[in-house]
Amino acid sequence: MDSTGTFPDLTRTVLVVGGRGFVGTAVVRRLLAAGRRVHVLDTNARLALPSGATETLGSILDKDALHAVLSLLRPDTVVNLAAFSDGDVGLTRSAETQPDRTFAVNVEGFRYLLEASAEHQVRRVVWTSSTVVLGAAASLSERLDEDAPCAPRVHYGLSKLLAEQIADYMSRREGMEIVGVRIPLMLGPGLWYQGAAGMVRQMAMDARDGRASTVRVSLQPFDAMHVDDAGEACVRLLRAPPGLARRYHVLGFTTEYAEIAGVLKKKVPGYQVTLIDSPAPIVYPLVSQARFERDLGWRPDQTLDTTLADMLAERSPAP
Repeated sequence: MDSTGTFPDLTRTVLVVGGRGFVGTAVVRRLLAAGRRVHVLDTNARLALPSGATETLGSILDKDALHAVLSLLRPDTVVNLAAFSDGDVGLTRSAETQPDRTFAVNVEGFRYLLEASAEHQVRRVVWTSSTVVLGAAASLSERLDEDAPCAPRVHYGLSKLLAEQIADYMSRREGMEIVGVRIPLMLGPGLWYQGAAGMVRQMAMDARDGRASTVRVSLQPFDAMHVDDAGEACVRLLRAPPGLARRYHVLGFTTEYAEIAGVLKKKVPGYQVTLIDSPAPIVYPLVSQARFERDLGWRPDQTLDTTLADMLAERSPAP
């Protein structure tokens, strides 16, 4: 790999693969706000492309498309947020019903991107893994760091763990920095898919529109994050000097559905919600982001309160 010149070069375009997704659009917005030029490669038109970004329609599974856009842009940094989703059912459920397509996109497609990036002299790739790689929690009394053993229990978690191993291999083989961000449950305006995050969104929409909620949920605590903070975390990793770790845990706050209901009741007087305890088949561990805070000197800004306020302020359903 060519190591000459100042890195990162802030005048060069950043390629964002999967830049039309929920987290992807947040990353693109943050990059544009920081004055960076951004080009998106995606096949998903679910969310609008942020104004100021350019785009190529293409798949991470299309090797020719990857080489063409990398040859055109010659970026020194790439962000990968591509992951298989079957409509709006969410990533985990999509992986359970269509594992072949999940492994194709999340594992093989990621390998294609890393191989093409190495060939085109990309010096850093930042990508989103997931805390589900850790598997089921043995206890919620301690927070796990990035060195904790992984034992995924769902296809999505396995796909991300395999992607982490490919990233480590390519980093050793090619000498470029490949930095994985293990993100927790993503919340915020623009959320359009179902699953655990969709349940929080439905509660916020019910409160906003004057409807009562009855929800069956696990009452265990879980880590979550405002999508804008996830975008900011990726941007900070992109612009950091060399020497980053290969993976980081990030989270905005730890909460539970009883707390979410309480915050919504305070914000929307008269909101009625009934929580029915429905134990989850897998309770995921809580994580520590001490490594990220140490290496990047930053922690997420958004709290549960501000995240729910942003979701309540979303005046129409996500597209």
